[in-house]
Amino acid sequence: MEYKKGNQNTIKRGKKKASYNIEEINKILDASEICHIAFNVDGLPQVQPINFGRKGNKLYIHGSLKNRMTNSLIENKKVCLSVMHLDAMKLSRSAFHHSVNYRSAVIFGSVKELKTSAEKLVGLKSIITHFVPNRWDFCREPTEKELLATKVLEIEIESASAKIADTEVSDNKDDEKLNHWAGIIPIKTICEYPIATENLKSEIKIPKHILEFYEKNKNGF
Repeated sequence: MEYKKGNQNTIKRGKKKASYNIEEINKILDASEICHIAFNVDGLPQVQPINFGRKGNKLYIHGSLKNRMTNSLIENKKVCLSVMHLDAMKLSRSAFHHSVNYRSAVIFGSVKELKTSAEKLVGLKSIITHFVPNRWDFCREPTEKELLATKVLEIEIESASAKIADTEVSDNKDDEKLNHWAGIIPIKTICEYPIATENLKSEIKIPKHILEFYEKNKNGF
């Protein structure tokens, strides 16, 4: 299945790199812990990185009661956010053709503030399990006081698009004769072995779900 192409999400430059496939876009989202959200404060554009969670076609973010970003999104009821993974730096013989391999997604959605404790818990659970699958069952749930001090936003994805570049270095034929090195520098985000906090009880061992997460991502997301 694909997102329907419209004025907002249709990619006009680099069409060969474009994808509207829902599964592909979800994979890009799920491989990232952080998204970047665009919003306006006092008529000035701003962008903020924030962790998020996904459940189906809905994303969840949270913030304090006075957080400018969440308050702006609630007021506008619409949002645009993006995620991006840098996979390689492409060094060509010419300065002009230097580029990167990457996976990126731009999301357009509607914003809803979750008001009840039950709704907030759904959103917060999605955020925590996006961090590490199954983590919610191995930590204390938020108290009512903590829930009251937190705004949780649900973003329903209305349209989206992805751009994916995974190609070799591209040089002009004449430049291929030059005596300059050209090639690719692969880039990876990896997980290193978990390190326990200093004041953890000595008898507490690393849980299975954390070791599984480490094993899955130790060679890259």
